[in-house]
Amino acid sequence: MNRKQSLVFFVTLSSILYAILLYSPFVLAQEQLPRGDFVDLRETGKAEVIDIVNPMTVLLSDGRIARLSGIDIPSYTGDEISPWAVTARDILRDFLQSQRVVIYQTKTRDKGRMNRMGHELLHVVRDDNGAWIQGLLLSLGLAQVKTTQYTPEMALQMYTIEDKARNDRIGLWEDESYRVLSPEETQSHIGTFAIVEGEVKSVSLKQNRIYMNFGGNWRSDFTVSVAPEDKRVFSKAGIDLLGWGGKYIQVRGTLQSINGPYIEINHPQAIRLLKKESVESLPEAP
Repeated sequence: MNRKQSLVFFVTLSSILYAILLYSPFVLAQEQLPRGDFVDLRETGKAEVIDIVNPMTVLLSDGRIARLSGIDIPSYTGDEISPWAVTARDILRDFLQSQRVVIYQTKTRDKGRMNRMGHELLHVVRDDNGAWIQGLLLSLGLAQVKTTQYTPEMALQMYTIEDKARNDRIGLWEDESYRVLSPEETQSHIGTFAIVEGEVKSVSLKQNRIYMNFGGNWRSDFTVSVAPEDKRVFSKAGIDLLGWGGKYIQVRGTLQSINGPYIEINHPQAIRLLKKESVESLPEAP
């Protein structure tokens, strides 16, 4: 068994054992399973899960291919499948295969219910015990929150679960590759989905675009930007980013290289206002 196989075996075994402790009816009562408040979504039906396509996708008995909304599992397709993806797939097979589920989707029919591949986007709850699947994967440290402009619902509830898993160093959060980055570390992670925390040094508005700068040189330091067409989404949510200079924040998105490391966000759930002490209390990378 090579090093990679050993890592996959260890992660799979440890996470499955943790999962057994989490949702076994002999250890925890059903009310202790991860649950969600779906007031911002709409229940759109029930179905049986007949196959697990991958850790993010299931096949339903009514023929629909459904993707779990609001989360992401690192490297779950391609040649280099991550051990977290292997574990998540196995847990979904044990927990969802041949089970009846309740489906929740966005309240708007024409936005946020289907991706470009024609897959349904939804939150899934097991019908017999009420367990919220996104919450389960996040609590096991096998997924990270990744909302979109059209699927922002449940973000606060998911962040709460993700924060606990990260602080407990569970699953992918014990791997340095997925640690929360400081603005100074972003340059070496261009092209990846990243979570960044730090102090906003200044905020400016140029050609109706918002720029949040995290250093003294906007030509090379980490920057977060909001496009003119997306500003109204923040205004509608009562968020004035122009007043966030000096604030400690968390932001997540794909790191690009535009006058230094750069993340563009298009919805409020991609950015979080933090207290300084909450940033400093995060566990250090090994």
